[in-house]
Amino acid sequence: MIRFFYRRANGIPILSRNKIETIAQSILTDYKPGIEIEPAAVDIEHLAEAYFDLQMDYQDLSHNRSILGMTVFADCSVPVYDGKKDEAKHIWVQEGTILIDNSLLKDDQIQRGRFTVGHEVGHWVLHGCYYAPHRGQLPVLTNWKQPVVRCRRADIGFQRRILKTDDDWLEWQADSLSSALLMPKDAFIRAALNKFKEVGLATEYYVRGADADLDIWLDFLARKLAHLFEVSVQATRIRLENLGLIREKEIEVGLLWA
Repeated sequence: MIRFFYRRANGIPILSRNKIETIAQSILTDYKPGIEIEPAAVDIEHLAEAYFDLQMDYQDLSHNRSILGMTVFADCSVPVYDGKKDEAKHIWVQEGTILIDNSLLKDDQIQRGRFTVGHEVGHWVLHGCYYAPHRGQLPVLTNWKQPVVRCRRADIGFQRRILKTDDDWLEWQADSLSSALLMPKDAFIRAALNKFKEVGLATEYYVRGADADLDIWLDFLARKLAHLFEVSVQATRIRLENLGLIREKEIEVGLLWA
């Protein structure tokens, strides 16, 4: 398994989107050579368990389903929800455990569940020094912060956010790595360009607004790619934009002179 080292500020990695793409590609190539270029769904749970030696566990993480995932960086007790008693309970969890809410096992939540697993893997890969700087050692109780990240519904799924706080950056990085693992850059571009060719597009990107019929076709494109990679349509649309496959028309701004 590859280990990554990067500059940090207050324990948070300093990473550009391109650097996260490189990290994801290195992981996938080391995990299963060729998977990074073949347009197909990545088995994210197998990647978590077989490559990172993480343990997957499904629990009711909150009474209102607001918490979708947790990553545990050191042995500790974490709160979950006991539906039978309608109250919180604590369970002992080992280092290297990813907990996913049971609601994501439903058929209509599979895509969100896959992205959530990828998001938690992102935290494990990138944020151990932030949540558990002394991983593998007994915690010092003075000023000790529990070595667990709890990800709420609003934290996962690539909502557009303004990056101001440490938490904003941590969640953006986990989202970005999840996206890059589930929709590998080279494989995704290859799949998208094949779809471009099917409708007669010879370019490597499409400018929104250039053709009314193709603008309508963009929704079909996102749904086809989402089905291929087993991710949400929303995540697919953002991936198309972030990789420059779909671009907005540039607006020329003139200067008014008095």
